Amino acid sequence: MALNEELELVYHQLRSELNHTYVQTILPEPTIDRDKLAIYYLLFRHQETKESAAACAKSVMVAEIGLDTHESMTIEKQVDKDLIKKRQLTVLSGDFYSALYYYSLARQSKLEVVKWVAQAIQSFNVRKCSFFYSTSHLGWAEIIESVKKIESALVEKIACQLGLIHAVPLLNDFFLIKRLIFEKKSQAELGQLSYFSQKLVDGVENVSDKLDQEIKHKVACLSMALDQSAKHSGMFPQVVNYLHARLITLAEGFEERTY
Repeated sequence: MALNEELELVYHQLRSELNHTYVQTILPEPTIDRDKLAIYYLLFRHQETKESAAACAKSVMVAEIGLDTHESMTIEKQVDKDLIKKRQLTVLSGDFYSALYYYSLARQSKLEVVKWVAQAIQSFNVRKCSFFYSTSHLGWAEIIESVKKIESALVEKIACQLGLIHAVPLLNDFFLIKRLIFEKKSQAELGQLSYFSQKLVDGVENVSDKLDQEIKHKVACLSMALDQSAKHSGMFPQVVNYLHARLITLAEGFEERTY
């Protein structure tokens, strides 16, 4: 089976496993970051069989989805019963996804991965708190660096634990670029702001122009780094090839504003 077919199979398996009829009558289907799922699979595939790599990748991705689901919960005071119910179900569904990854890994006897993810989530929470509750003003470079650390908390941990530390800078930059493009898209669509965009707006002027410049700069730097890594015999080639192909697609979409 070709790699693309393997990744497609893992994606559809995860969609099926996340299917919960009652939850989906209230909340939209959870969003699966296919790039993160693919990277997790490639990282685990470096040491595991296809079946084991798929199980681990899906489990860690569920943990990511649990974090994302909790992030989507609103904090405004609500009096409408349906909105209150939706918020309560959002919390419960986030808990459901978080518990699902523990259960899935335990069935695979991958208790060490449970430990890695727990440590990564702790790091994620610390980094987010430092970012949002910083007592000092953050400059543009500090904001970008903080966003990068938050976006890749789980990916970085898994890569390091699997002995692929050399891939971490590439992965961090790739997922930072994805987040920055998302921020740019959010601003373009009726002025919507994500929580990261709001932080940027609070501390930086001309956010849109600075995002444009930052994205172009990061894309150019990562493209060069990937070209260099492709020549390095010690680099895991499937990760490099995947990132390179996806970076081209993201960059083209950004330039054409199709995202």
